[in-house]
Amino acid sequence: MTAVWWILSALVLFLIEMITPGLFFFACMAVGALLAGLVAWLGLGPVWAWTVFFGSSTVLVLVVAPLARRWLKRIPPSPVGLDAMVGRRARVIEAIEPTTGQGQVRVENGAHWRAISDTPIPAETWVDICEVVGTRLRVSLPANSTSPKENLHA
Repeated sequence: MTAVWWILSALVLFLIEMITPGLFFFACMAVGALLAGLVAWLGLGPVWAWTVFFGSSTVLVLVVAPLARRWLKRIPPSPVGLDAMVGRRARVIEAIEPTTGQGQVRVENGAHWRAISDTPIPAETWVDICEVVGTRLRVSLPANSTSPKENLHA
């Protein structure tokens, strides 16, 4: 294989790595193909190029891939979209009644949502968002509050 074919092989392996994120197997092989391309460009012959490819790919898969996986696992994924609403605060603008399913809140960002709760919550009370259920927010009183009246002026 000439150096050009090794470089093209490396590009294909990098593309496969992008399609299958998190494995790092194909990225290690792509680096091995780049090194083999360098050896082929220096004119050392196909035996050396294949030896460098297999040797460097093997070392990289055994050493770099586990380190990269460990590094990725230490960064917790950030909640996005509706999942990012969980844990935020909202103010009740229409009393929440669990029996009728009525209630509305205004989230900190100004958005109005229909809300549900297991307990009745009067208007003008601050609540915590527990989860998004369809088009409604399940809310609850903050943990440090014992009654809705104590929470009115928070």
